[in-house]
Amino acid sequence: MAKFRFALQRVLDRRLDEEEAKRRTHAALEAKKRGLEDALRGRQQEIAAGRDMWRAQLVGEVDAAALRHHAGAAMGLVRKAQRTVLEMASLEKSITVSRTELVEVAKARRALEILRERRLAAHVELEAMRERAQLDEFASDLARRAREDAAQASVTNPGSVNDRQGTGGGGHR
Repeated sequence: MAKFRFALQRVLDRRLDEEEAKRRTHAALEAKKRGLEDALRGRQQEIAAGRDMWRAQLVGEVDAAALRHHAGAAMGLVRKAQRTVLEMASLEKSITVSRTELVEVAKARRALEILRERRLAAHVELEAMRERAQLDEFASDLARRAREDAAQASVTNPGSVNDRQGTGGGGHR
């Protein structure tokens, strides 16, 4: 059986490499998004903790300078949280583009894989057909040789054919 060689194997390999690169890029963007989400949660917790500390300082004697300091720090944290949200929105667009590109590359790769599978099936069918034809030819040759041998044996030894057919045992009287 002849070995199957896919003519577009290099193209398929290139598409696999391209898909893997897109996958890595997409995974890096997703990891960055998770990092930004974690940072945003941390900033929200810092804002909540600052608010709780600010409320605690409103009991008893109120230190206006400390309250101003906490308010300024809280505003700084809110601005950082807003920047993080904006970064996440921008990153979300990049993730959407990356996901679309990844899907397109996967489709292109899958199309080549389907083509490869079809060509392999056609190759296997062709090889099976060739093998059946060769077996038929061998069987025909064997049958022809057997006929030739039988014909040659009857020509060289005509009595032996009658002996083999027999006359029923003893002769007719």
